[in-house]
Amino acid sequence: MSHCPPVGLCVTIPRMSGVWSRLAFLVREHQMKKPSIRPVLSVVAAACLLPAVHAQTTLQSPPGGLGQSAAQPAGQAAGTPMTQSMGTPMTVDMSPAQAISQPYSPVSSAADQREGLQFRARAGVERDDNVLRTNGGEISDTITGLGVGLRYQKRLSQQEIVLDAEYDRYDFDELGTDYNTFNYAAAWRFRFGDRIDGTASADRRQFRDVTSNGLAAAINRRTERNELVEGGYRLGASWRVLAGLQHNKTRSTDPTAFESNLTQTSGRVGLAFEPATGSTAAVRYRRGNGEYDNAPVVTDFDDNEIDVTARWVLSPRTTVEGRLGWLEREHDAAPTRDFDGLVGSAAVSWAITAKTSLTAGYARELGSYLGGTGGHQESDRFFIGPVWRATELITVSLRYDHENRRFEDVTGSADVGREDKFNVGTLGVEWAIRRTISLGAQYRIERRSSNLPAFDYRANVIGLTAKLTI
Repeated sequence: MSHCPPVGLCVTIPRMSGVWSRLAFLVREHQMKKPSIRPVLSVVAAACLLPAVHAQTTLQSPPGGLGQSAAQPAGQAAGTPMTQSMGTPMTVDMSPAQAISQPYSPVSSAADQREGLQFRARAGVERDDNVLRTNGGEISDTITGLGVGLRYQKRLSQQEIVLDAEYDRYDFDELGTDYNTFNYAAAWRFRFGDRIDGTASADRRQFRDVTSNGLAAAINRRTERNELVEGGYRLGASWRVLAGLQHNKTRSTDPTAFESNLTQTSGRVGLAFEPATGSTAAVRYRRGNGEYDNAPVVTDFDDNEIDVTARWVLSPRTTVEGRLGWLEREHDAAPTRDFDGLVGSAAVSWAITAKTSLTAGYARELGSYLGGTGGHQESDRFFIGPVWRATELITVSLRYDHENRRFEDVTGSADVGREDKFNVGTLGVEWAIRRTISLGAQYRIERRSSNLPAFDYRANVIGLTAKLTI
């Protein structure tokens, strides 16, 4: 079934039979391998690490509901600020980190239905039979974690404030790679009169990022910060003029990671059409200037990007969101690293029945490659995730992710002509045993195949979680 928003960007929902076939293939392959998994540790604290442990792995946990993920508190929408468009908010459940999918943040500045102060505690355990994502010499490990968080939300007249922060501790039995993370998200949604409105926000995401370069010997960590001010001036009933300023910074202990150690400042302007139907469309232009702090030979670059975004409410049960753009990146000191091309994303949310829902998405990104003397990376990814509300207390979710990453025009490196393909299948179950307490379990199969066999890997992960929210 295919739907096209007004801007002409089509979203196609893959046939469900093809998804189940791919998942069945991955499960059979895992059964043939028959990994030895020792008993998992007991969960002792009334808290949740589905947002904590799984938010630190290279892959997403499956969606916990329509537009939600089991890797985050229910009711909070997930989204990376750079993928949220001015005038047309949009969420695609994928991200362009070197890992196939960056995790959802355990914090969110999205508005919730509950105001006031909330406290949460999380605990969980995860068994991973290839924790370093290597081809050969796999290391199995048990990862445990504890986390505490606070969230505050308040609406004052036309203003709304959201503050969310969480501190987590992670311990690896075999590797001994223990570390802490601190994440926060804050937003002020402002409105002045009937014509001016916008958002000022600041976010920090810190997580484990296993880039699985075939020779990995340590757990990498990634920190992403984003500060944003954007707003609009309403010209009439349906038209808005948009403007915004954004500063983002990425730091990783692996310098070869996708868009690693980047600092960039961008300005954007645009025009949005927002009729009373709830559908929206916008045209925007972005100009950015940045540098790669871990690459002294290539320090500065400039971005020029123009895109069209749209959100189309097909029915009360179905919404389609899309973005189609053209990105140009120029490096003053190294023109061999310049690149340009199409970028974009699309997502569909479909509430099939009162108990079943489906989310699906596609994203295409371009990124710099700093491993050699030239070239860039291109990534095409899609996911599909059905959810079944078995009862009022139990939710069952499936998810399939696929990514194809190509190393284009690469010179001076062993990655010349390299192409990687990722396939991931996930099954998750969540049980709300009390209004404030829930338990979760997840089983995930990961596989990467490359035309350079040293980069192949397989991994199987099982996790148990608990969460307390007051």
